[in-house]
Amino acid sequence: MSRQGFSIFLKPYSAVYIDIAKVASSSLKATFASVLGIDMDQVGGNPHEVEFPRPPESSRAGPGGRLYPGLYTFAFVRNPWDRLVSCYRDKIQGEVEDFTQFSQSGVARCLARFDVFSVNMSFEEFVYAVASIPDADADEHFRSQHKFLTNDRGGIAVDFVGRYENLEADFRYVAERIGLPKGISLPRLQANPRSVRYMDYYMAATRDVVATRFAQDIALFSHHFG
Repeated sequence: MSRQGFSIFLKPYSAVYIDIAKVASSSLKATFASVLGIDMDQVGGNPHEVEFPRPPESSRAGPGGRLYPGLYTFAFVRNPWDRLVSCYRDKIQGEVEDFTQFSQSGVARCLARFDVFSVNMSFEEFVYAVASIPDADADEHFRSQHKFLTNDRGGIAVDFVGRYENLEADFRYVAERIGLPKGISLPRLQANPRSVRYMDYYMAATRDVVATRFAQDIALFSHHFG
């Protein structure tokens, strides 16, 4: 099932969650499966295989409008430098055990269709490879985040944009705002068991490459390095 432009319709709460890959997506989707009464055992516990209810197609935003008008819309974004490190560690190095399937070449299946990725590539090579692929062709795991959340005029078209860096508090805000069950919390899924500082992966050149490639995300969501 493609996750490109994936949204979950939380009908009992008149809300829509707009999924952005590598931004606690597994944890959020597992939580919403639970509140919707969806049994994940039928898909081996993999939240990315759940057939979630989708929002009405007629609710798409028009020029300058908002996504799914009449419904409360929310998403979460992540610092692009950090998000790219997470993608590399998961999809190239295979450091995360849960839910990532790999091709025979050793690259995650979602990236295997691109001939610029290889199992032994360095992070520097990965950054330049990502930068060579425009958003129109990019996999959702490294597509610019604003592409999921803006309207035709480039304005933010959702009601709330939470931050990965402030995930617990921002999720709690959403839960209270839409009326999720009291005391609900996010499970820790598809998290790398080894904590690192994303800044340590970068040299000055690769830091600048990411700044250029994801300039609109950085400006729109006020991200900074470090």
